[in-house]
Amino acid sequence: MNKQFKVDPCEHSVECVKEYLLSQIKKVVCDREIDVFKMQNENRYTSGADSEFVKWLNTSTYARCFSRIALRATLRNKWATILEVRNTLQCDDKTARNLYQKFFDHKMIDRDKTSVKLLFKATPKATAIFDAYVKMLYCNKGESLIDYLTDLLQYTKLERKGGSHYQEKRE
Repeated sequence: MNKQFKVDPCEHSVECVKEYLLSQIKKVVCDREIDVFKMQNENRYTSGADSEFVKWLNTSTYARCFSRIALRATLRNKWATILEVRNTLQCDDKTARNLYQKFFDHKMIDRDKTSVKLLFKATPKATAIFDAYVKMLYCNKGESLIDYLTDLLQYTKLERKGGSHYQEKRE
């Protein structure tokens, strides 16, 4: 028996380990997606006007991804564009600009005033809301999240190795 993963030996033990890891990963993904749903509906990490904005963000088809585009730009110290939004969301120009305006009105994005192009990124206010969300969802979750990430890394490593006997040699 593989002590690391508590998997009984079988004819293709690397495949058994991969199946076990994938089953563990799927369980955690289900739990995490339920957590995300609950967080969206409880909205404990904002209040007031920000809470109303986050509620809209969670019900809109494109808004969540739009927010991630703006946040990614900020985190990478770059500027996002309407073209990037259109291409990423597969939406029309009007939808992209309406999203931009809604975020701008709520002070969730800033525009690059030095550029003739419409360039934008997330404001510190938007980043703070996202920080709280990430901390609630991913940090302070104890061993279960660490185990999940370990399983995910090991599974990915086994997939890349194409079914080598790597794990068998580590018993």
